Amino acid sequence: MRRTLSILVAVVATFAIAGTALAANPHTVGSAKTTVSGNSLIISQSVAGLGNVPEVTLSLQGTLDVFAQCYNRGGKNPAADNKQEQADINLTGTFPVRNGRTNATFTITPASTLECPGNQRVVIESATGTLNVVYQGDTIGQIAVNYTR
Repeated sequence: MRRTLSILVAVVATFAIAGTALAANPHTVGSAKTTVSGNSLIISQSVAGLGNVPEVTLSLQGTLDVFAQCYNRGGKNPAADNKQEQADINLTGTFPVRNGRTNATFTITPASTLECPGNQRVVIESATGTLNVVYQGDTIGQIAVNYTR
């Protein structure tokens, strides 16, 4: 009887420790979604394995190559008004967690520092690069950004 009780306690303890380890395994899930709104890049990524917490603070870090042009009201772009640049990204946000998972959305604005004359507007033509998703100082996933208008 004592031996059976000891084995049972050992098995329960092993599963409790393993369950805790599994719950604390944050990682990105699937591919990120990149969209553009005006002069802003919007990047959304699902993160799982966050455990039983109400919210998490995540960071998005890295460098993007951004190409932008100016367009007039008629949808034409003067060839001289364009800009290729690198944007250093370091954003932080707090997101609600449900069942160990969250959907994090970061808005990079402005995505380009291009200034357009008159009534022209900035249009992001492309953005490429790799960004890290960081949780509690550790990179838990990478996002490959490959946006083309």
